[in-house]
Amino acid sequence: MNGVKVLIVEDCYLMASVLEDMLTDAGAEVVALAPSIAAALKAMEQHTVDIACLDINLGSETSFPLADALALRGIPFVFATAYDADLLPPAHRHRPLVSKTRVHLELVSTCRAAATPFVSCDQIEDGAVPASP
Repeated sequence: MNGVKVLIVEDCYLMASVLEDMLTDAGAEVVALAPSIAAALKAMEQHTVDIACLDINLGSETSFPLADALALRGIPFVFATAYDADLLPPAHRHRPLVSKTRVHLELVSTCRAAATPFVSCDQIEDGAVPASP
Protein backbone atom coordinates (compact mmCIF):
# COMPACT_ATOMS: atom_id res chain seq x y z
CA MET A 1 0.00 0.00 0.00
CA ASN A 2 3.00 2.27 -0.53
CA GLY A 3 1.86 5.86 -0.78
CA VAL A 4 -1.89 5.20 -0.56
CA LYS A 5 -3.45 8.09 1.35
CA VAL A 6 -5.92 6.81 3.95
CA LEU A 7 -8.53 8.63 6.01
CA ILE A 8 -9.52 6.79 9.20
CA VAL A 9 -12.95 7.66 10.57
CA GLU A 10 -13.24 6.18 14.06
CA ASP A 11 -14.53 7.78 17.26
CA CYS A 12 -12.42 5.62 19.59
CA TYR A 13 -8.92 7.12 19.58
CA LEU A 14 -7.28 3.87 20.71
CA MET A 15 -8.87 1.90 17.86
CA ALA A 16 -8.02 4.66 15.37
CA SER A 17 -4.39 4.49 16.52
CA VAL A 18 -4.31 0.71 16.05
CA LEU A 19 -5.72 1.07 12.52
CA GLU A 20 -3.20 3.82 11.78
CA ASP A 21 -0.29 1.65 12.95
CA MET A 22 -1.46 -1.30 10.84
CA LEU A 23 -1.85 0.76 7.70
CA THR A 24 1.37 2.73 8.06
CA ASP A 25 3.26 -0.52 8.72
CA ALA A 26 1.88 -1.67 5.35
CA GLY A 27 3.25 1.47 3.67
CA ALA A 28 0.10 3.58 3.56
CA GLU A 29 0.09 7.25 4.48
CA VAL A 30 -2.66 8.00 7.01
CA VAL A 31 -3.64 11.60 6.31
CA ALA A 32 -6.02 12.07 9.26
CA LEU A 33 -7.86 10.40 12.10
CA ALA A 34 -11.40 11.78 12.22
CA PRO A 35 -13.82 11.01 15.07
CA SER A 36 -16.89 12.44 13.32
CA ILE A 37 -18.42 13.15 9.92
CA ALA A 38 -17.64 16.87 10.27
CA ALA A 39 -13.98 16.15 11.05
CA ALA A 40 -13.78 13.69 8.15
CA LEU A 41 -15.26 16.18 5.68
CA LYS A 42 -12.81 18.82 6.87
CA ALA A 43 -9.91 16.37 6.46
CA MET A 44 -11.13 15.59 2.93
CA GLU A 45 -10.94 19.31 2.11
CA GLN A 46 -7.38 19.51 3.41
CA HIS A 47 -5.92 16.24 2.10
CA THR A 48 -6.03 13.96 -0.90
CA VAL A 49 -7.77 10.74 0.15
CA ASP A 50 -7.31 7.54 -1.88
CA ILE A 51 -9.34 5.33 0.46
CA ALA A 52 -11.17 5.64 3.78
CA CYS A 53 -11.73 3.25 6.67
CA LEU A 54 -15.08 3.89 8.33
CA ASP A 55 -16.46 2.78 11.64
CA ILE A 56 -20.26 2.64 11.42
CA ASN A 57 -21.06 3.96 14.90
CA LEU A 58 -19.48 7.34 15.55
CA GLY A 59 -21.13 7.98 18.90
CA SER A 60 -24.16 10.16 18.18
CA GLU A 61 -24.08 9.56 14.41
CA THR A 62 -23.37 6.87 11.86
CA SER A 63 -20.86 7.09 9.03
CA PHE A 64 -23.48 6.35 6.36
CA PRO A 65 -23.79 9.99 5.17
CA LEU A 66 -20.00 10.07 4.84
CA ALA A 67 -20.11 6.79 2.91
CA ASP A 68 -22.58 8.45 0.53
CA ALA A 69 -20.25 11.45 0.09
CA LEU A 70 -17.24 9.20 -0.56
CA ALA A 71 -19.21 7.17 -3.11
CA LEU A 72 -20.26 10.36 -4.93
CA ARG A 73 -16.60 11.42 -5.11
CA GLY A 74 -15.51 8.00 -6.33
CA ILE A 75 -13.33 7.40 -3.27
CA PRO A 76 -13.30 3.74 -2.20
CA PHE A 77 -13.89 2.89 1.43
CA VAL A 78 -13.94 -0.05 3.79
CA PHE A 79 -16.17 -0.40 6.82
CA ALA A 80 -14.13 -1.47 9.88
CA THR A 81 -16.78 -2.09 12.49
CA ALA A 82 -18.19 -4.36 15.16
CA TYR A 83 -21.57 -4.37 13.39
CA ASP A 84 -22.89 -6.97 10.93
CA ALA A 85 -23.11 -6.24 7.23
CA ASP A 86 -26.90 -6.56 7.58
CA LEU A 87 -26.90 -3.09 9.14
CA LEU A 88 -25.50 -1.47 6.00
CA PRO A 89 -27.93 0.49 3.85
CA PRO A 90 -28.72 -1.24 0.55
CA ALA A 91 -26.58 1.27 -1.36
CA HIS A 92 -23.48 0.09 0.51
CA ARG A 93 -24.05 -3.62 1.06
CA HIS A 94 -21.55 -4.41 -1.69
CA ARG A 95 -18.80 -2.44 0.09
CA PRO A 96 -16.01 -4.29 1.91
CA LEU A 97 -16.58 -4.78 5.63
CA VAL A 98 -13.95 -5.91 8.12
CA SER A 99 -15.09 -6.99 11.57
CA LYS A 100 -13.15 -5.31 14.36
CA THR A 101 -12.58 -8.76 15.82
CA ARG A 102 -10.69 -9.68 12.63
CA VAL A 103 -9.23 -6.30 11.75
CA HIS A 104 -5.72 -7.44 12.60
CA LEU A 105 -6.06 -10.22 10.01
CA GLU A 106 -7.99 -8.55 7.22
CA LEU A 107 -7.70 -4.75 7.20
CA VAL A 108 -4.61 -4.27 5.05
CA SER A 109 -5.56 -6.84 2.42
CA THR A 110 -9.14 -5.53 2.25
CA CYS A 111 -7.97 -1.91 1.86
CA ARG A 112 -5.44 -2.95 -0.76
CA ALA A 113 -8.14 -4.78 -2.75
CA ALA A 114 -10.62 -1.91 -2.43
CA ALA A 115 -8.06 0.71 -3.49
CA THR A 116 -6.64 -1.23 -6.44
CA PRO A 117 -9.18 -0.10 -9.06
CA PHE A 118 -8.49 3.52 -8.17
CA VAL A 119 -4.76 3.70 -7.44
CA SER A 120 -1.77 1.57 -8.17
CA CYS A 121 -0.66 -0.54 -5.22
CA ASP A 122 2.79 0.95 -5.80
CA GLN A 123 1.40 4.49 -5.39
CA ILE A 124 -0.58 2.95 -3.17
CA GLU A 125 -9.98 21.58 12.99
CA ASP A 126 -12.49 20.59 14.26
CA GLY A 127 -11.90 17.28 15.89
CA ALA A 128 -9.50 15.90 13.25
CA VAL A 129 -6.31 14.48 14.72
CA PRO A 130 -3.28 14.69 12.44
CA ALA A 131 -1.81 11.32 11.61
CA SER A 132 1.47 10.60 13.33
CA PRO A 133 4.55 11.13 11.15
